[in-house]
Amino acid sequence: MEKSRIMKLKKLKKSIKVPAPKGYHWMTEGGRYFLMKGDYKPHDGALPEAPFRLVTHDKGEPNMAMESARKARR
Repeated sequence: MEKSRIMKLKKLKKSIKVPAPKGYHWMTEGGRYFLMKGDYKPHDGALPEAPFRLVTHDKGEPNMAMESARKARR
């Protein structure tokens, strides 16, 4: 079995708006986004599209601190 690698994500300044799948709409609560069943209709917290920041990561060695934390959770 191959050892999984954990990489640290780097947040970019760029974001994209992601439309909800057909039959769903986005809800926002406390700065987090959730999918809710039902087509979009304007109401508190409802969004037809949700903004998500883009991320990238190095292709090199895994972050050892994150790997240790992951092992501790097992």
